[in-house]
Amino acid sequence: MKLNHANLVTSEVAALAGVFTSHFGFELLAMRGKDAFAVLRGADGFVLNLMIPGKGETATYPDGFHVGFFVDNPELVRRKRTELAEAGLAPGEVQELTRGSGNTTTFYCSVPGRILIEVSASRA
Repeated sequence: MKLNHANLVTSEVAALAGVFTSHFGFELLAMRGKDAFAVLRGADGFVLNLMIPGKGETATYPDGFHVGFFVDNPELVRRKRTELAEAGLAPGEVQELTRGSGNTTTFYCSVPGRILIEVSASRA
């Protein structure tokens, strides 16, 4: 079984789509309504849908909710952090973490729509 898609609810569909296409390798397949619904596809075929909340609703996620990206090495984590900072986003500091039996180099960044993104890589 393969994960087919994910759907994120955000009040900032166009801005969030821009982050995913500009910095995370997604392609915008469709934008519908007045920036109310976007369909994006990752290089691996994964589909990411972005949509505005229903009428009278707000987009909220529980503490700790995030979208995680894994890159090949810690240097790429540092480069991505620099790229996002230069784009005017405010990524957190790079952290060296131990998770279970693995060591990772990681940072988090809040992007439009108050979505938290993690970029990490394993390290020796």
